Amino acid sequence: MVDTCGWIALIDAEINVDYAFAEIFGKYEFIVINPVWEELNIFQKNNSKNILLDLLRKKSSDFNDNELIEKHTDNQLLLLSKKNGWPVLTVDKKLKERLHDSNCKVVQVVGNKKIELIS
Repeated sequence: MVDTCGWIALIDAEINVDYAFAEIFGKYEFIVINPVWEELNIFQKNNSKNILLDLLRKKSSDFNDNELIEKHTDNQLLLLSKKNGWPVLTVDKKLKERLHDSNCKVVQVVGNKKIELIS
């Protein structure tokens, strides 16, 4: 799953998305929940930097879970990660800590050069 800050960090680091994720996961697909799409669209609208939303759309599927509509974005990511075992791409320290405390996997950008999977 993709968190807003994780995607932006990935783009800022100019990491080759296909190569980096295929190297870790083999075949992959991003899952983007509606609140993250909303955050990314607002960011793109308010910034001149291209965050490659077309690429993300091409490589992702939308996911809606009606049980989670009322919850904060980070809560949704945490609950879905716990429920489905999906790793979360994020650089948000608080979210990473919560994911780690719940034994969820995190994909993070390291040193603006690469990504790594933390179990």
